[in-house]
Amino acid sequence: MTLQDYLSYFDDVVRPTEQLFRLIPVDKLEWKPTDNSFTLGQQIAHIAGALGVYAHGIANGDWGFKSMRERFVLNRHTPAVTVEEAVRLLNENWVEFRKIVGALSEEEFNTGEVDSPQLGRAPRWRLAMLAVEHHSNHKAELFMSLKQLGVAVNTGNLYARK
Repeated sequence: MTLQDYLSYFDDVVRPTEQLFRLIPVDKLEWKPTDNSFTLGQQIAHIAGALGVYAHGIANGDWGFKSMRERFVLNRHTPAVTVEEAVRLLNENWVEFRKIVGALSEEEFNTGEVDSPQLGRAPRWRLAMLAVEHHSNHKAELFMSLKQLGVAVNTGNLYARK
């Protein structure tokens, strides 16, 4: 897969996220499906913010944390945001991700390696796929939370292209 193919795929995965965020009822931002879960406001902050974390991690190994345990502790303190704040953060970090990861050469993307808390030393392309997996998993989690709340969602909300 070329870097441009990857970025096109990444865009397809991220593109419907704003629409999904906008389906959250304002009065449900503090709702969470279980006691140990993010609130919806925290979850959308996490989804949007992770794009920037992955961009720097993939490009230069700067993840902003040293271990997954540290990340899990940080996650517990994720501040909730409004839908508008999450949309702004999502779009800013999406642009940043494309800029930073897109600046890698084909060789750096396909054969370069960086250290990561998630997978140890790993190829950049694999960590880039992990970014997509992370985004997709949390997007699906948000989708199911909206279903639990009775919001009318369907698979088009996960995959629809503008």
